[in-house]
Amino acid sequence: MICKTDPQEISPYLKDASNYIGGNADKVVIPESIEELSSFLKTNTQQITIAGAGTGLTASRIPETGCVISLERFDRVGNPENGIIDVGPAASLANLYKKLEATEYFYPPNPTETLASIGGTLSTNASGSRSYKFGVTRDYVLEADIMLVDGNSTTLKRGLTIDSPISFSDGQQLFFPEVTYNSPLCKNAAGYYVRPNMDWLDLLIGSDGTLGIFTRVRLKLEVRPTSFISGILFFSMEEECWDFIDLIKKTNNKFINPCSLEYFDRYSLNRLRKKFTNIPLVAQSALFFENDIYRQSDHDPALEGWFDYLKETSALSDSWMAQSNSDLKRFHEFRHAIPVLLNEENSRLKRTKIGTDMAVPSVHFKDMMFFYKNELESSGIEYVVFGHVGDNHLHINFLPEEQDVSKAHELYSRLVRQILDWNGTISAEHGIGKLKKKYFLMMVGEESVVQLKAIKEVFDPKFILGKGNIF
Repeated sequence: MICKTDPQEISPYLKDASNYIGGNADKVVIPESIEELSSFLKTNTQQITIAGAGTGLTASRIPETGCVISLERFDRVGNPENGIIDVGPAASLANLYKKLEATEYFYPPNPTETLASIGGTLSTNASGSRSYKFGVTRDYVLEADIMLVDGNSTTLKRGLTIDSPISFSDGQQLFFPEVTYNSPLCKNAAGYYVRPNMDWLDLLIGSDGTLGIFTRVRLKLEVRPTSFISGILFFSMEEECWDFIDLIKKTNNKFINPCSLEYFDRYSLNRLRKKFTNIPLVAQSALFFENDIYRQSDHDPALEGWFDYLKETSALSDSWMAQSNSDLKRFHEFRHAIPVLLNEENSRLKRTKIGTDMAVPSVHFKDMMFFYKNELESSGIEYVVFGHVGDNHLHINFLPEEQDVSKAHELYSRLVRQILDWNGTISAEHGIGKLKKKYFLMMVGEESVVQLKAIKEVFDPKFILGKGNIF
């Protein structure tokens, strides 16, 4: 067991990509085995925060008090076998992807930050650009070893539902409390996932480090597509792009079946032009798409189908279509560049991130787009909009001057109220953490918070784990 008490050694664990200020801890504990972790927990009385890789955007890993447990030594990536793989919670997405490169398999969830830890992606039920077709992290977790804050453990597998209790290593059993709360039906990562007859495993995924500690995760893999058809389509008006997205979602063309649909507004393109100088000057919006192909014989007909389809749209003629693997890589760099640029800008200016993570049901997609544009343009606050438009899930990044920060938060609240009127969610992939608790309360209400705290109490009666997250 490694224990760090020097403030300079603790300092790196008090930060993440949100730039949240206010972290505090008196030590960092780094167990080197399951036994060490369990032994420490059985004698601990302090508040505990589990440290992920620090790529999160809601300050979940930043402690308010007590100690930090870092599972950085739990970084094993196993060998894939029959479409499954076992990984440690500290294994990075990058290392998992690298392990799979020489195999027939791939792991579909692809959050922007590949240095994220697997445990962190489970904590927030992360997704990424391919969630439009392939779904989110929860869809790929087959089982996990879980340790409670008291040091006792169990293995949760698919098929073990909340209708039956969980048994732990000390013989205790946990029963799911009676609650009436249900999670929204759109893409969602806000608070605990609650549905009738759900698996216990689904509750732990997306719980923001507040219920238990993942020590091993078994993931489901998919057979890798033989190729992708990909492009970045530019439009002279933002509304033309929205119309095209709506058209794609409704098409019956068998070749138009994308796994990724990613949107960029004009302010995203303005920033991206510094790195990608060949973006058409007249472009006011863009759509990145990927279409997975599983039989090589389907590639050319599908590519021809896309070209024919695009001829009938308002996409600019100097849009980009991938001609090689290097183009595919460059398009992914384009997709991932804008959040990286914004996070770097926030860090440079020491500006805490103010970014939305909201989603709505598909029926309100166009309503959402027009509402966002009208509210943002009239606010006078600098902003950038991009994100997973296939899931009706966009990221608005507010970039206010210091004197306008409170105004930006007021605008955020107005947007939240409308999204909730459309039965949407205030967090579709980043979780609640410490930054979105106010909006989470607006979303679920006081009565549901009481019910969700009852779930928390089943796992952590003294509310030791993840203090300040969600509640």
